Amino acid sequence: MVDQPILGAPTDVRVVTAVGVLAHVSMASSFLGTILLAVVAEYLYIRSRNPFWYNTARTFSVISTIFFGVGAAFGTLVEFGLVTLWSNFISLIGEAIVLPFYLELFAFLMEVIILPLYVFTWGKIKNQTLHWIIGIAAAFGGYWSAYNILAVMSSLSMRPPGLEVVNLYQATGQNVVGLTDYVIKWASPTDAWNMFWWGANVFIFHGILAAVILTWSIIAAIYLYFYIRDRKPERLMMLKVLVPTVAILTAIQGFVLGHLQGELVLQDDPLKLAALEGMFWSGLRVDPLTSFLAYGTFNHAFWGYYSWPAYERPPAFVFVFYWIFMVIFGILLGIWSGALSLWYLFPGYFGRFGWARSLANFFEKSGIYLMPFFAAFAAIGGAVSAESGRYPFILAQADPNPNGGPPIITGVPVGPGGLLNPTLYFPVWLAVLVLIVEIAMPSLAVYMAYLYITKRTKYEETEVKAVTY
Repeated sequence: MVDQPILGAPTDVRVVTAVGVLAHVSMASSFLGTILLAVVAEYLYIRSRNPFWYNTARTFSVISTIFFGVGAAFGTLVEFGLVTLWSNFISLIGEAIVLPFYLELFAFLMEVIILPLYVFTWGKIKNQTLHWIIGIAAAFGGYWSAYNILAVMSSLSMRPPGLEVVNLYQATGQNVVGLTDYVIKWASPTDAWNMFWWGANVFIFHGILAAVILTWSIIAAIYLYFYIRDRKPERLMMLKVLVPTVAILTAIQGFVLGHLQGELVLQDDPLKLAALEGMFWSGLRVDPLTSFLAYGTFNHAFWGYYSWPAYERPPAFVFVFYWIFMVIFGILLGIWSGALSLWYLFPGYFGRFGWARSLANFFEKSGIYLMPFFAAFAAIGGAVSAESGRYPFILAQADPNPNGGPPIITGVPVGPGGLLNPTLYFPVWLAVLVLIVEIAMPSLAVYMAYLYITKRTKYEETEVKAVTY
């Protein structure tokens, strides 16, 4: 243990942690999206007996396994980093998160056991419906795992009912082994189930839908690229599944779950609201747009971003990630996927109009690049908005100010005495090395998936030639 500061500030540690978490989330999202696509494609094969859906389901079951395997290994590295860099976090929040992480263990075991069973029994189980049920169980393990992990993440932004943050040093003059002054505990042992309260579920399903939207948008862009080149009907079949699903989920994400999550932020964290909405002023001031969206009027006043001290405020760039990345790019993704959905689902109607054909041609050619771009940056914007929005507190809670000022925001500070371990030394060269690994692991998963698809395509082409001969 070296008595030196961490690069002089927690900023570098946050960068390393943020990149690692986002990289792990990207692989977890890829697994959730691809295993769901495998199950959907196998269901369509059972219904139609079209070999295209069989090959698609088998391909994406293997790709999902690649993302799961690399993601699980990388998750271990991320967890090691969190335990090491944010060791105070583990010591003070252990009681709060023990239930979802205990349940996540069973979810992970389901994935580890059932996913290989699903992948290696293609063509070996004669009852296709039984094999499909095994796939559903494998997918359920992944989504159950995501459900529990996102429940923990949601608690960092919105304190669950019954969860208490105690400043041990103020209460007793002592702290936890000289590292942290805080202890987090449940008012009652049964309150541990409040990790899954209504507000947490809004956060959870918002995150799960984002994972599916991102993955399916990327896959749709790939199929769109090949469809424009060869116009094969099988690719159009796939696009008719992918693109409308992205459009529907994007609408649910924005108009339902996004609205509900906005209401929770409005009620529970006015400081985060001020940062997200760009209310860069001090004191109370009317914001007509936010007032209309929140209350249906144009004259409601909100506490501005600068009403709180600098050490409590989120970074100002949260506004950019929220509005430009998440909101605007999310809307654009909805426009592109919605327009293509109408064209693919109702070609007989829109095909009669020359302007519709021209628009469809524009949306197809640009969608190859813009759909994954919009989806990726909307997902990144949402993740950064959620994670940065709680800075510099976790388990945030807003209480009325008895002096009539802005609401009092309480939680656990990130710095020394809170989450940051004041005794840990993290040199720059190690930070750079970790960043390289964090970027290399997702790249490895994508490359392995590419190699499998390429090999599978050559195998299928050889098989077709042999049958033709």
